[in-house]
Amino acid sequence: MPSHLNSVNTPDRLSLDSYADTNRPDGTTAGQGSGGYSSFNNNLNAAILNAKEVNLLRATIPNVKLQLPNYQLVFYYYELPTVSTTPTITHLKAVRLYPSDYVAPSGFTAFTKNVFFADPAALVTQLNLAAGAGGDDTTYNDLWVSGGVTFSYSTTTKQITWIGNTASKFYANVGWNDSVIQDANDAQDIRINNFDGTTTTPQPYAAGFTLNQRIGFALSGTSKPPQSFGLSLNNKYAHLTGVPKATSATVPADSYPCLVYTQNIFLYSNLFGNSGFGNYGKKNLLGVVPVDVASFGVVQFFGLTAGGDACLNIPEIYSVSIEMRDDANQVYVLPASANVNLEIGFKYYSLDGSK
Repeated sequence: MPSHLNSVNTPDRLSLDSYADTNRPDGTTAGQGSGGYSSFNNNLNAAILNAKEVNLLRATIPNVKLQLPNYQLVFYYYELPTVSTTPTITHLKAVRLYPSDYVAPSGFTAFTKNVFFADPAALVTQLNLAAGAGGDDTTYNDLWVSGGVTFSYSTTTKQITWIGNTASKFYANVGWNDSVIQDANDAQDIRINNFDGTTTTPQPYAAGFTLNQRIGFALSGTSKPPQSFGLSLNNKYAHLTGVPKATSATVPADSYPCLVYTQNIFLYSNLFGNSGFGNYGKKNLLGVVPVDVASFGVVQFFGLTAGGDACLNIPEIYSVSIEMRDDANQVYVLPASANVNLEIGFKYYSLDGSK
């Protein structure tokens, strides 16, 4: 650092620790995980002065998450009277899992929760429980049909497929970008029976993210399916052939199960003001940490350099706040028992502009 600067106020490295923030807030977003936190703040013993460059040197973040986010637990499908019916919200059906932190009122058992899934077969078992008798309740899920569909997993193809079970009906997958999903969420067609037994809350939902994608149905519902060869009756039929399937006929998957909660953890900080652009137009990006461990492992990220090219123009830094978000720009909530530690590096300029 330039010799004329006070070393007390110009550290090369700074360690930030979530445990050091005794006032870190609980996660309050519905379904994200109660009693946790997605942000924290560290007050500094001495101000950092005239920092001009910063870089994320290291991050240690526990991956205390299940494989499926609680905002991505609804599988949508169309149940149609004829093969050529144009789908509307009246044909929309759904199988859903309750959030992992759900606590039922006394005596209520008609629900199926998001749990730890060691493999796709375990997920299929849980989905079939949710789809079958007693797996949900039409009082709280207007789109549920008891025994309406059955899911299967092939150890040969490594894919999850499904069939419709109601006689004389035709079935199609609903794409993640189909506007009917937003319509259903606006109407609160799927609700959660709260612990008090007298109130309900909407099923957690992030726009553009459905359980369909997670089990291997990744088509949008707004483009022609790839194997329809121009014969698709409607873009809303979001599976490979683009043609609704008769009762007991397999609806083909176009992808594979994805049991990865998030591939990245986005770190945002008050250090950056309007610089450091992240996804979804969000600013203040400090860095992106890849998640390369399984659920309940610890992410260990090491930066490549001890200084960065992110420009700062903050004369005095008295505290540093951090917010964590996932690939869907949803808050990444950890329990209070999980400690996040970050190490960031600073560089400074002298009055003549030299480092």
